[in-house]
Amino acid sequence: MNRRTFLAALSALTAVGLSPQAFAFGDSSDVDIAELDIPGTVSRPNAWKRLLYDVVNTTSVACKTEVPRVDPSDIALFDHPFAVIAGADRFDLPSSEGLQQLSRYLSYGGFLLFDDTSGAETSGFDASVRELCAAIFPTRPLSPIPADHSVFRAFFLLDRPLGRVDLHSFLEGVTVGNVAPVLYSRNDLSGALERGPDGRHVRPVVPGGERQRREALKLGINLVMYSLTANYKRDQVHVRQLLMERRLE
Repeated sequence: MNRRTFLAALSALTAVGLSPQAFAFGDSSDVDIAELDIPGTVSRPNAWKRLLYDVVNTTSVACKTEVPRVDPSDIALFDHPFAVIAGADRFDLPSSEGLQQLSRYLSYGGFLLFDDTSGAETSGFDASVRELCAAIFPTRPLSPIPADHSVFRAFFLLDRPLGRVDLHSFLEGVTVGNVAPVLYSRNDLSGALERGPDGRHVRPVVPGGERQRREALKLGINLVMYSLTANYKRDQVHVRQLLMERRLE
């Protein structure tokens, strides 16, 4: 579901007597990234701010470079088209109300990225991610995303989802129809992007150094673009055409 079909969904809600204000995204068309405020997760706003800055300079998509931290049960979640949960250890699942709202958010066009920051083959965070996804999508388990998936073509052509580390050769996601409203990176994407107050990168990237960091940034840009254009044709990779036909207006 893209922004245009989301508006149609709001009309359907009105037709059955539900208030669009209960579920609508914010009035602004500018893109931002919200961290979900869940105990046990990690906050890295500077990583996402840097990503949004590079999205603006690379694609001309309008972004707000603020990164709010939002409780999953807060209706303010619907003000943000892109949400992220990052961490290395186990985290608490949201309340029943939070789970229901996350389910609605993803059903009505929201996008959720999980970012495992552990840099390890296995982690407590990974276990919690799978538990949370099973709670929201009990019949649609996380599964590997194929190499020809649209997310690897959303702006840059990529063949591997790199981050601060290069341990896992694929993204995972939950697919609904032809769209993946949830994607999961296990290579610490935010660790490759985060900068300190002096503007320098905070963490070394291994094993590929700065080239790998650039590829991680490309992945981040693709994720933002995918969150806006998730159902465009998989073979439509021409950047100008992509921006003309599917960028947020």
